Amino acid sequence: MDLALEHTLALTMADDRLGILEDATIGIDDGRIVAIGPSSQFEGTADRRIDASGTLTTPGLVDVHTHLGLTICRGGAQDVPEIEWMNRALGPLTEHLTAADLVVGARLGGLEALRSGVTTVGEYAANVDRLVDDALEPLGLRVVATETINAVAESTDELGPDDPYPLDETKGNAALERNEQLFDAYDDHERVTACYGPQALDMVPPDLLETIRDRAADRDRDIHMHVAQGARERRQIEARYGIGETTVSVLENLDLLEDNLLAAHLHDATPAERERLADAGVRMAANPSSIAAIDGITPPLTEYREFGGVAGIGTDQAPGPGGHDFLRELRTTSLLSKTDREDPTAFPAWQALRVATIGGARALGIDDQVGSLEVGKRADVVCFDLEHPSLAPTVSEPLHTAVPNLVYGATGGHLEWAIVEGEVVVDEGDVTTVDEARVLEEAQERAKSLFERVRADWQAADSELVGAVDDGWL
Repeated sequence: MDLALEHTLALTMADDRLGILEDATIGIDDGRIVAIGPSSQFEGTADRRIDASGTLTTPGLVDVHTHLGLTICRGGAQDVPEIEWMNRALGPLTEHLTAADLVVGARLGGLEALRSGVTTVGEYAANVDRLVDDALEPLGLRVVATETINAVAESTDELGPDDPYPLDETKGNAALERNEQLFDAYDDHERVTACYGPQALDMVPPDLLETIRDRAADRDRDIHMHVAQGARERRQIEARYGIGETTVSVLENLDLLEDNLLAAHLHDATPAERERLADAGVRMAANPSSIAAIDGITPPLTEYREFGGVAGIGTDQAPGPGGHDFLRELRTTSLLSKTDREDPTAFPAWQALRVATIGGARALGIDDQVGSLEVGKRADVVCFDLEHPSLAPTVSEPLHTAVPNLVYGATGGHLEWAIVEGEVVVDEGDVTTVDEARVLEEAQERAKSLFERVRADWQAADSELVGAVDDGWL
């Protein structure tokens, strides 16, 4: 076989618990797991043997919803009211982004995610193939790529929040065509798959949504869509579809509430609507740090799972919540769930790790390939250093303290090895696929240029963040 990871504490996620294995060895050959079990029972030879003692090994973490290209805007759109965030804080920045800026941002965001144990990202962007080909796949990441389908006309500057966006049918159809090309481009790719990506109900006309619905059903493809994501969207839906209508009610009328839909956010849906979604098999992409930062709301992840819904966790985008360190996201998710429910038992560490692995894989529809450490599955495996000061000490009796220590104490600095499709992409803490120093240098240069270009427009947008600058805070 190609590789054996030896003498590690492993969490396989192969049953309905964590699947804890003491002193385990994992054998990998030709990109797949070919053996897993106690080291004392391991038979066979490997081209490379890694002594992973002192580590905790899990399936690669799955970040189900990302906009990694926007990492280049980190720090430029936060601490503003929700109604300002998209158009007055982030908007002036994104209007000045170049294709090269987005690639550099995706490379930096992907690097941050990988360093925190993420092996799969659900990347959502316009011209997403460029980010996959030039940034994410070269990093070694597995990608579920979603092409943004947005039909909003170019200029909405003069519109009030209750004026429905003008929609351009030609623009929407062109985006759908790019999405179809995405499926063709990655049809036989080992690490990249694709979804349809209507951005949101207020940004795509109903006839185009119906076309996407029918094609997804006919071709057995998934739909990844922002759903019920806040007051701005709610006001747009009522303006377009009538008072009392909601995103969920309209999607239900359009027969889009099916088990091939991955719905990002859902915090503006009612509990009754979320229960309907869960019953229909709709999967949820919860983005707790992002929604806390942008909306001041804790997404209903715990509630959705209580309704029986499948859910994964995403880091969304860096401007706002701060970044793509997925271990930090797990801690934030658990703590926000506890305070939101006023219950310190809500979303405990063991649930967080299952949602981060097999749960995320189910949310993206790839749990037949990844998400657990089982013979025959793709070899996406990560090992964390349990001897790091933030995780130590760990004991195995009377409980495995490595589990809560990882969720509540770890960050992206604790990863020792990451393996994707059998390839070692992080080796003894060093990323093998890119020059990290060059990634950081290029991101710094491009961010500086971007913020210089956007300065006048950003100030003219007059968000509350501009006021903080004028008051001498920033």
